[in-house]
Amino acid sequence: MFKLLVSTFCLVSFFVSSMAQHAPNIGIGPELGLPSGNFANVSGVGLGASLKIDVPVSANFALTLHGGFMNFFGKHNYLQNVKDFTYLPVKAGLKYQLSESFYAEGQIGAGFPLNDGQKTLLVWAPGFGNVFKISGKNRLDLGIRYEGWTGKNDQVVVLSQSSNTKGFLGIRFAYLFNFN
Repeated sequence: MFKLLVSTFCLVSFFVSSMAQHAPNIGIGPELGLPSGNFANVSGVGLGASLKIDVPVSANFALTLHGGFMNFFGKHNYLQNVKDFTYLPVKAGLKYQLSESFYAEGQIGAGFPLNDGQKTLLVWAPGFGNVFKISGKNRLDLGIRYEGWTGKNDQVVVLSQSSNTKGFLGIRFAYLFNFN
């Protein structure tokens, strides 16, 4: 798993260094996940961190690679004792600049489990965000997305669970490094 992530990031770094006309951005920061629908029955909140690389291919389009760590804390009470959902989500996608700082993006990938009894899940995430200039080349990226993790896990049995998708509102606040 770790070798796959390192290999992917090395490949993207090589690709990025070969693109002379557009400078890539790398963002690193914390993530917050707010479960929705039936997923809120088994987890109240998720916390994580991620690294995201944007490789511009034109003035308004960029390819993205997003990898990180996400843990959704299982609910514990007298009726249920749900274990945490801990995953390494890896996604690739497209980002479109709607204005100088506002963007929309879509990503798809896989969520690799770190806990026993969990399976690899299909991950998909449409979202939007805004880049805020702080000073000079320093910038912050605030992204909001709906993210779905689709697939079955043996670990969770909820009476009202009629879907195999664990959906949540994802909020990412990252510091951007520009290699210009």
